[in-house]
Amino acid sequence: MAQAALGDVVERRGTEPALEGNIMIIDDAGVTIRSEFGDVRVVPWDRVRRVVSEIDEPTLESRMAVAVDLWRARSRVERNDTVLAEPLLERLFERYRGQTHETALVVAEGLLRCRLARADHARAVIPALEVGRLRRAKVTTVSYAVLPAVIDVPTALCPQLACAWLPTPLLGSLENRLAGYDAQGDEVVAALAGLYRLTVMQALGRAPPKTGQLDLPDHQGVELLQLLVECGAIAPGNRQTARQRLGRAIPTLPAWAEAWGRFHIGLSLLRDSGIGRRQQGMVSLIHLPARFGRSQPYLAGLALAYVMDVLRQSGDADAAAGLAVELQRSFPNHPMHAVGELRINSLQPEAGLGQREESE
Repeated sequence: MAQAALGDVVERRGTEPALEGNIMIIDDAGVTIRSEFGDVRVVPWDRVRRVVSEIDEPTLESRMAVAVDLWRARSRVERNDTVLAEPLLERLFERYRGQTHETALVVAEGLLRCRLARADHARAVIPALEVGRLRRAKVTTVSYAVLPAVIDVPTALCPQLACAWLPTPLLGSLENRLAGYDAQGDEVVAALAGLYRLTVMQALGRAPPKTGQLDLPDHQGVELLQLLVECGAIAPGNRQTARQRLGRAIPTLPAWAEAWGRFHIGLSLLRDSGIGRRQQGMVSLIHLPARFGRSQPYLAGLALAYVMDVLRQSGDADAAAGLAVELQRSFPNHPMHAVGELRINSLQPEAGLGQREESE
């Protein structure tokens, strides 16, 4: 931490003018400077070009190296060069995660955007939770303002990060990271992390505890995820109740949340017995590529893959092959192509949970 000095200057990136005054603090958040009029500004590290001061701050040189890396990474994200930005942001995220200031937000949001750009949903969850936590803490930034918003403020959720997962080895690691996630006292974000974890457990074929057994805050995002989790419950009665509630809510939801809802209703119906339910499930899933193919490409491609699975199981190989062509044509870069076939998981109670479901 620096001691206040007279005649200090913080030169900023871009067209922003330099700030003159007394530097009060140099820390992870950035450079805090007070002008001669008493105004106090914190310049985040991605905006710091140069610090001119006589203060004795032994960490300044290393922090300026961070400033250069973060500026380069943020600038690359803003021009959609996420491939080169991600390694820098990944390293910085380990340093800044859990902190609450603008520099931490620039790092977390940049990393989130990088991982979404290559559809790495499993690795995007923790950065998304951090961005949601920081936004809820009223942390703001002018960085990435030229890009579409990545977090829906009322729900604290990332619209591009539906809780729908490909069967990859990353899921086990994600569950462990979510189990150990520290929301820094934000009960809403902690609940979102817990519910994301339950959807991962479902994808792994392991039954999570009922959400009714959890102490969940009253919040839009929490309520949405809770319904999605219940759509995948073991007991058919629980699934049906969740589908009915979610179906009634769909007309009031934003488009991205409607897409999430229709996906989980469809997947839930596919887990039921009976040809009629499975046909209803396929109809619900087909909403995704038909209506949300551009806005939700990951989810739309995944929906097609699940419908293909049902058609293959029912012996309709020609229809399944036709959807395979459509998946390749409409979503050529979808990570589903590296996975192969999907299967609807048959959920089983996990040993040690002591959970008892009502009979069918």
